[in-house]
Amino acid sequence: MTTRMFPRETIDVLRDYVDVALDAIGMDCTLYIPTTSSYNTAEKLDVFATPSDYSFDSYSAKIFINWNPSLYRLKKLGLFTEDVLPILVWFGNKATAISGANAGQVVSIDVCRRSYFEIEPEFIPGNYKGAEQFEIVNAASKGMQDAVIRKTYSAVPRRVQA
Repeated sequence: MTTRMFPRETIDVLRDYVDVALDAIGMDCTLYIPTTSSYNTAEKLDVFATPSDYSFDSYSAKIFINWNPSLYRLKKLGLFTEDVLPILVWFGNKATAISGANAGQVVSIDVCRRSYFEIEPEFIPGNYKGAEQFEIVNAASKGMQDAVIRKTYSAVPRRVQA
């Protein structure tokens, strides 16, 4: 995405800062992003799509997780919920590909709905015990104009496995 307010070089530098910060304070995770072709095909099925309709590329990434966000924080990000508070997560803009044609290389990533991540069980709070996979259900852009510097995602425990 580009903006007419900031030069592209400035946006790239700010994205690099996000990656540096996550390298310092983020946790390791395995991130699974649906391939474009499987995502487009499965989304046509609408509510009848199942996890097995998607194929995923896997990445080794860093993640920052807020397990208990406040309602104020969620509203500020444009995420409105009913009763259950979601988990807020942030990913960097780059990750190391584990599978696919770019395996072993650092590549740009674009996390979308239906993506999911796995983290080590010892980092998961007690109220989520038994869940090691969490699915991205919503995205809130927290950036400048239309240039997304840092994306915030809401996640829930993944209930249905492929």
